[in-house]
Order: sequence, then structure tokens, then C-alpha cells
Amino acid sequence: MSTQKRPLSTSEQRIMQLLIQGQTNKAIAMALNLTTGSVETSLHRIYVKLGVENRVRAALVYLQLANAGQPLPAHENGSRI
Repeated sequence: MSTQKRPLSTSEQRIMQLLIQGQTNKAIAMALNLTTGSVETSLHRIYVKLGVENRVRAALVYLQLANAGQPLPAHENGSRI
């Protein structure tokens, strides 16, 4: 997988917030009114963007980027996740 890290979309960030809370794909889908397949597809895109191969590494990299002050897109209402 690529080691280049690209910004996540707002919807991908919402998924990551639930993922780092320990939610399952099914729980993420229910919370965001998505299908489990949509969550799985989004997670695959997230893994590629972050250059990781699983949800644990994705969570670690996501949190490292957030803690390092890397730019993460704002929500539509202007607030950060």
C-alpha cells in the first residue's frame, strides 16, 4: 500500500471517529445511516489514503496526524471532528 498520506473526506473522518471509539462496521453503518458494504468500501479507501492495511493501524495513523496538527477537513458546519 502507498505510504503517501492524503486528507480524508468529511464522511471518511466521521467513519474514523466511530472506528477509534471501537465501533464495528455494522455499528458505524447504523450510526451514519449507511450500508455495511458502504462502510467497508470507505474503510478500504481510508486504508489506501493512510497507507495502512487494517483498522488498528488506520486508527493509530489518524490519531497521530490529528495530534501532530496535520490538516483534517472541517465538517460542513465548520467544526472539527
